[in-house]
Amino acid sequence: MSYGELTLPPVWTGINKQTGRFLKGHVPANKGKKWSDYMSKRAMKRAAKGWANLDKHRNKNGRSDLAGRCRKQVVAVTDDGRWYHFGYVGAAAQWLQDRLGISCNSENLGRCCRCNQAKKVCKHDWRPGQAKGASRINTDHKYMGIRFYFESDNVWTTKINKQ
Repeated sequence: MSYGELTLPPVWTGINKQTGRFLKGHVPANKGKKWSDYMSKRAMKRAAKGWANLDKHRNKNGRSDLAGRCRKQVVAVTDDGRWYHFGYVGAAAQWLQDRLGISCNSENLGRCCRCNQAKKVCKHDWRPGQAKGASRINTDHKYMGIRFYFESDNVWTTKINKQ
């Protein structure tokens, strides 16, 4: 580089040239603008179709459009046949945590409920006195030694003491 030569740094575009990803600090060209400023009427109509589909296929069980999934009631059944009712999976996980004194995962508890509700056939079931591979429906999935069922699934009523 000779004396007096003007060199300019490369222009920062905010886009990685190799990957095409936006870099940190990049400001989108349409930030703060209305659709009508940068879209044609046809493009606005096509983009709005996606929102119409969301509204059309959204769950309509008397809850707001911004709400998450409906909570399902859960029943815990111990080995001696006692049962406990909970308003949702999180409350059951908290009860189990208080009972055992160790942390419990509500996702695993919900998985236990879903497995019991699915009523899948055991592939590897070798019970004494039965032929190998004798298939039966498994509704005895446990989490931390306790069976959990959704309250709407009637299988748990066969597992409790009627007294």
